[in-house]
Order: sequence, then structure tokens, then C-alpha cells
Amino acid sequence: MSKKPKLSELVAVKTREPRNEAPVKPPEPVIPAVDAVQRTNTAIQKTLKFKEIDPGKCRPWAHHNRKRVWLTPEACATLIESIRSEGQQELGLVREVRGEEGVDYEIIFGMRRWYAASQIEGAKFKARVTDADDQECARLMHIENEESENISQFEKALSFDELISAGVFQTQTELADSLRVKKPYISKLLRAARLFEHDAFKVLLEPHTRELSLQKATDLVVMLEDESAQSKLLSKAEQLGKGKVAGLPQILSELKKAATEQVKPEVQETVHFRYGKRNLLVTTRKPNGKAMLSLEPDFQARAGDKAEQLLAEAVRSLLATGEGS
Repeated sequence: MSKKPKLSELVAVKTREPRNEAPVKPPEPVIPAVDAVQRTNTAIQKTLKFKEIDPGKCRPWAHHNRKRVWLTPEACATLIESIRSEGQQELGLVREVRGEEGVDYEIIFGMRRWYAASQIEGAKFKARVTDADDQECARLMHIENEESENISQFEKALSFDELISAGVFQTQTELADSLRVKKPYISKLLRAARLFEHDAFKVLLEPHTRELSLQKATDLVVMLEDESAQSKLLSKAEQLGKGKVAGLPQILSELKKAATEQVKPEVQETVHFRYGKRNLLVTTRKPNGKAMLSLEPDFQARAGDKAEQLLAEAVRSLLATGEGS
């Protein structure tokens, strides 16, 4: 039985130095979870150079799945302090960029490590360099994410949706085969990602992608598929996006309330005769169908010869409305 390749093998240096008996040097940074066995037959065993790179010369890969919400001093505080005191322990992976002013590399994975290094004066971002194509980079990023504790399922959903939308993969089947995951799993994630097809929801929930569960996102998609609820949900999302909301639980509660809220039927009122500012002859129909005719005491005196005709027309309007309801 052939042994499954490890992530360390996928990004291994093609040639290795022979063993010698020289004194043992301190260990270099490593690719994350080098001992994790992955189900992939990728051919990324190319020459990869380990470099120390100026963080200012890097930018995220266009298809990277780390949202900006991850890249703040608060979100990376522990990692920044760790790198400042102990150095970067795990390597990132980058790809060379040509023809883009001020940028030498794009980051395939290791975004938080790159950001942390950028927050430390004089620090370099340690990474290996690959020349893999976009599909191979997506595969490597996916493997690294599987070994990471903090990429949410919804963030993966958005990442997979972006990879297909950008044409890195043409179909769900191609994506599933490449990443060695089951197609129903891809379909489940892509359905949740449809939530951000609506701009109001993207603006409102993008800051919460880390904490929004796949199930909650899917629940919102299901509610949006209900035509009677969609307009109410979009209106509420737009309203919440412009205001100040305490957090995701409150947002989800407000959206659910908006989707299930029943529009209260209005009372229909018709004025048949007005004298000055006073309504002297009025018909009213309530939501339950009950009809009522209101007649002021001085109606006949004010309406004169037209009183009988106006009254008959008011009654006919009530009867006509009742037949049509």
C-alpha cells in the first residue's frame, strides 16, 4: 500500500543536503502541521526556496480566504507577541509577482503570520516560494486550512464560491475532485455562500464571517428564498447595516423577527360627504370583513336634497366591497 503524502512533502525542497556530523543548528521554521497526512496526489514537489521577505513587499493572493476581519492588531495580538518574543515558528507560502509596482510576492497561506510580522518593526515574513498554478495553490491553501483551528465553515464556503466564480475551477465537480472532498459537501457550502449575493447581507454580515455558522447562513438563505419574506429581510438588513447593532446574535434575532412578522391589515375608510373640515358620511371596513356606516346627526341638513342619493351610494359601496372580499 502506498503511503499518503504529507503537507511537508508537498512543499519540500527538491534537493536535500546530505547528512553530516556537524553540530546541530537551531530548527528552522516549518510548514504548518508537517506530520499531518493529507489525501492528495499533488505534484507540487518542486524546488521551493525559503526566504525572509519584507512584509511591505507582499499582498494576499487574489483568491485567499482570510477576510480582513482577521487582520487587525486585536485579532492577531497573541501571534504578534509570540513572533516578537520567539520568532516566526511556521513558514508561509508565497508566489512571485511580476510587473506590479511595490509588490514582489502574493501570499498563498500564512496571512496572519505575514500581518503579525508587518506589525513588528524590522521583522521579516518567513515563507517558501512556489511557482504553482492557481489550482495547485487553492489545493495547498485548502490543506493548510484543514490543519488550522480557526477557519470557519462559512469562510470556506465563501472561498469555494470565489474559486468557482473566478474560474479557477469550472464546476463543483472539478473543485471537489481537486480538493479531494465530496461533492455534496461542496454543494452544501456553496448554497450557504449565496447569502452574500445580496449586497445588504454582505455589508451587514461580512464583519461577522468568523462567527457566522454554516447552519445560520443556510437558514438565512432559506428565508430569502421565500418571496413573501425576501423584501422584508433585505429591508431589515439594509436598516441594520446603517445602524449600530450589538453583535451577531442580535442581528440574527432581528432578521428572523422581520422574516416572520405579519403585516397588519389596515382599516379601509371612505368619506362620502364632507362639510367644511367635518366628515359627515363615512363607511368603514375592518380587516375581519365587518362593515360600518357612520352618519353625523346634521348630515341630512347639510347634504339637503342629495342626502338620500349619497346615503344609497354609500350603502351600495359597502355591499360591493363585501361581495368582492
